[in-house]
Amino acid sequence: MNWSYISAFWTTVVMNCVQPVNWPACLPVHEWLFPAIGDYIRFKSEEPYASEKRALEQFRLDGGRANVE
Repeated sequence: MNWSYISAFWTTVVMNCVQPVNWPACLPVHEWLFPAIGDYIRFKSEEPYASEKRALEQFRLDGGRANVE
């Protein structure tokens, strides 16, 4: 895991969830943490914007057969 992810998690989640005013939003961990972990695992397994690239290739006139990079 990259230190930038840990740093971003610490500054946005941990530091905000320490404040009592945010506890109602932070307390149901199963609603936000587990889906976020699943997203992280899914996004790490493929190149950035791979699903968007596949979607756009479906709409190209040549059917995505031309090699454009």
